[in-house]
Amino acid sequence: MVVKRLWWVGIGLAFALGCDSGDGGSATVSVKNDFGAMPPWTICHANYLDVEFGKIAIGATSGPQKVQPGLDYVLMVAAWNDPDCTPAHCLPIATRTEEEVVDGQTRTITVAMANHQGPCPPEGVAPIPQAQYERILQLYPEYGFTPYADRAQNPKCAQ
Repeated sequence: MVVKRLWWVGIGLAFALGCDSGDGGSATVSVKNDFGAMPPWTICHANYLDVEFGKIAIGATSGPQKVQPGLDYVLMVAAWNDPDCTPAHCLPIATRTEEEVVDGQTRTITVAMANHQGPCPPEGVAPIPQAQYERILQLYPEYGFTPYADRAQNPKCAQ
């Protein structure tokens, strides 16, 4: 009886190891800048599940990237009415909710007025939580965004 159980455990273990590639699979993701003319945000950087998507012009979609399946916010630096992404016109923003992809999925995540959050949002736009803000500061220190407690003092917020 014990030998039979060990045999089944061994078969189960061999099957599990043979079926697991070890990399957790992958999904293919693109990010679309659907802000349009109002608000005129150019996405200077976009990062999703620790993969960089780069600059995305208004109305454009990034190239597809392979990501590990999971759940995360799209973390971004966006420039107001500035396709050149001058740091003084930039703010850290993120999607309002976590976006999910599963193994084998191909998905375009659309970022627009209705589903983003920022550090000094106008009425109707959610304020960015500290956790997402801090992650953006770590990803893009070259922009010199102010600490979370002072986020409304970022140059673009004062305009």
